[in-house]
Amino acid sequence: MLFCLFIFVLLLWPIESSADTYTAMVGQTILLPCSYVTPIHKPVPICWGRGICPLTQCNEQLLLTDGQNVIYQKEKRYRLKGVLAQGNVSLTIENVREADSGSYCCRIQFPGLFNDQKTSLELLVEPAKTTTYKPQLHETSRNTQPNITEITSPANELQKFEDTIHIGIYLGVCIFMVLVLTLVLATLIFKRHSYTKKKLQESSVISMSNPFPKTEERMRAEENIYTIEEDIYEI
Repeated sequence: MLFCLFIFVLLLWPIESSADTYTAMVGQTILLPCSYVTPIHKPVPICWGRGICPLTQCNEQLLLTDGQNVIYQKEKRYRLKGVLAQGNVSLTIENVREADSGSYCCRIQFPGLFNDQKTSLELLVEPAKTTTYKPQLHETSRNTQPNITEITSPANELQKFEDTIHIGIYLGVCIFMVLVLTLVLATLIFKRHSYTKKKLQESSVISMSNPFPKTEERMRAEENIYTIEEDIYEI
């Protein structure tokens, strides 16, 4: 029963797409895409925030709409330039700063329980490139191999860490449910065994309290025979 309830909750869990990584340079304008298709003809509120999408709302809200208009804007450089009624709620960040690096959450707040659509994105901000004048030197060309360094994206590492945490949580819950079911079955078996043992003990006590019922009946029958014979002799 509890296991079925757990599976039901997982099926109703809010939909969250995997985090995509976007790169921008300091001073540039970056577009973080987010959109939805709604089956109902009603405004759908959305929010943009920093960090991983929580269970409800958005952490460190940057923008908030009522489905038709922006009702909260943390800074003017955060804008929604798409048509909200058509489901285009992509976030435009102007004059990107290094502090803008990190995770972003776009939450589409569909009506109903556990119906929200969540989109997680990662933004990597690189320093602006500086151009310097290099004088041309006439040298004999040499064949050199450029050093290639493999760089692991922090966003990929974060995604792997989040996946590991989710797997650990699901595995722990499953183990807990198995232990609970095992405990319930063990309790039922123990009660059944105790009940059977009690019945056997009661049967044993009853049989010991009346060990020779047939012997007493025979003795009574013999006494009746002797009485009849004595009456015959007297006659």
